[in-house]
Amino acid sequence: MTLVADRVADSRTQQLKALIEILVDVVKAHGGTVSQREAMREAATKAEMSVSEMPYIVNSAVADHRITADLRSGKLELVV
Repeated sequence: MTLVADRVADSRTQQLKALIEILVDVVKAHGGTVSQREAMREAATKAEMSVSEMPYIVNSAVADHRITADLRSGKLELVV
C-alpha cells in the first residue's frame, strides 16, 4: 500500500529533478559555463519561480554531480 507521504515525496523528487534539468539546460545554453546569478535568473524565469528559491536548486544540482559551482568566480560549469 502506498502512503500519501510516499506519493508527496515522489512528487517533490520529480519536481526537483525537473528544476535541476532546467538549470542544467540554462548552463548548456551558455556553452557550459555561466555566472551563477545569470543562470539562477534565467532558470527561475523558465520555471516560473522566485530567484530566492534557486540556491537550493543550484546546491541540489551540485550534490547530484550535474554542475560545479565556483564560489570565487561565481560561475556554474557543467560536469562532463
